[in-house]
Amino acid sequence: MSCSSQKKQYYTQEEAEEALIRSQIRFHQAALSYYLCDECAQFHLTSRGEKHPLLSQPQVVERIKNEQQLQDWSDRLRRK
Repeated sequence: MSCSSQKKQYYTQEEAEEALIRSQIRFHQAALSYYLCDECAQFHLTSRGEKHPLLSQPQVVERIKNEQQLQDWSDRLRRK
């Protein structure tokens, strides 16, 4: 089912949470949270509103930091 928002759809809350974390790792202007859409009944990421509490959990903060460092080193090595 498509959504008029044209946003990527996530079928479960767990998928949306993983996408939220991946957004934090990958982008400087990352998504802050996710929500259940009234129109398509799927989850979407959003950059508006409050930061989702998941992003403040110590193990998630550490994962984001570590994976950003790995991505940074990977990018540096690719440029050489």
